[in-house]
Amino acid sequence: MGTTRATVGTKNLTFFIDKVTVNETVVYRDGIATASQINSEIDRLSGLGGGVIKFNPGTYTLGQINLKSNIRIEIGNNVKFIIDRSGGNNTLFNLGRNSSTNQAVISNVEIIGASESSSTWFEIDLSNFAPLETATPFKVAYVKNFAISRFIITDNYTLNPSVFLVADSKFLGRDSSGRLNYDLSTFNRIPMQGVVKNAKATGIGTGYALVQPFSGKRIYMENLEGEQGITVRLEPGSGKANDDLNLTSNQKMGSIDDIYIKNVSNKLGFCALFIKPHSKICNNIYATDLYAENSLSTLYIASASLLPQSRRGKFTNATFENITFKQTITNTVSNGTNNLVASNYPADTGIEGLRFMTELARQKLVTVRNSRSPKPGVYSLIIKDAGGQRYKTHPIAPIMFTAKFSQNTIGNITGRYNVNIPNESAITVQGGAFSGDKVVYRNEARVITTGASDDDYIYE
Repeated sequence: MGTTRATVGTKNLTFFIDKVTVNETVVYRDGIATASQINSEIDRLSGLGGGVIKFNPGTYTLGQINLKSNIRIEIGNNVKFIIDRSGGNNTLFNLGRNSSTNQAVISNVEIIGASESSSTWFEIDLSNFAPLETATPFKVAYVKNFAISRFIITDNYTLNPSVFLVADSKFLGRDSSGRLNYDLSTFNRIPMQGVVKNAKATGIGTGYALVQPFSGKRIYMENLEGEQGITVRLEPGSGKANDDLNLTSNQKMGSIDDIYIKNVSNKLGFCALFIKPHSKICNNIYATDLYAENSLSTLYIASASLLPQSRRGKFTNATFENITFKQTITNTVSNGTNNLVASNYPADTGIEGLRFMTELARQKLVTVRNSRSPKPGVYSLIIKDAGGQRYKTHPIAPIMFTAKFSQNTIGNITGRYNVNIPNESAITVQGGAFSGDKVVYRNEARVITTGASDDDYIYE
């Protein structure tokens, strides 16, 4: 890939430098290889000071490949990988993740496809996973100076992001209730100085993404394309009550900082870029050239919702530019036998997005509900997404800014915050079917059944 640099805020940052010394190249052909063989060669080449593992065309079914320092994986045109699931494995490439011990950081790692043409990028095929099963093509943890590029993920609405950036936190076992516990002091062992570039994914689960940093510092993401779900998600942890990453007393430990994002798109999904801070103070974020087509939004800026409110974090020094939103599917709705159905419900959403549904869709939903006795639960009438966990709805707006009360007011609730977005005149709307507001704020949330202001949500 060579050296990658960019400016974020006032910082001129270096994200990747090719430091791999090629003392030897090991070549695999025609899909003939095992994870054990490859891991042995990686250990040997890393011990020599550096080398290359090369995959020539073929379909390779492999278990977890553990990268070590000073290794480049070069993948030929039209190579396909399938994850070997024996023994419960769900990961293909593992960069610096070992939850059982505090291993040293690995450095200078690259995984790159041979061709610049997207038609021949290497593929990771997840069709052997059912929807809602866990699959992690790239697990990126305690690694510094890394690059991953030129790949296609054929997803099947699985759990976990395809490129999952996490802290290499130490696992302490389960407590008496079965809850997973981690050593909170180890959440500073995070991905640093890395690039994810030139990639696309199809069949992304609504709550997941092509790329998601739970943690990461100095990360560069460019030319990323997603179909359904989310393309890039900046969200530290899950935000649930037992989320160890968000239980650290230091809100900067394991946070997301110094991020550069360019040319990210999404179709028929949730959004191109989603941000939510949970308990972390995430700082110095820049994103430009964001595009969505028939998705819920292009940019979704979510507020922290953890309780108690004192735990809530925010994004600071964050700027988003060049936002484009395209809707080609018109907002017509019809009712079916059991659900409010329409072939033109193209966008993915969670419950939060449904609070901002178009008035046409809301009224039709209420009409159908009120025509039945006994009246069904309102969510039972809404089409589920492909994974069956969340919902389908119409595109809502180029920017959904639920971290801010209104255009001129953040609000006095902890966890609300402001970021820099374009003036409405600078937000591009294409396609001819969209006629709503370009930016939707939190105070516009409505109770689905009544249309009244959803104050329980707005002020939670």
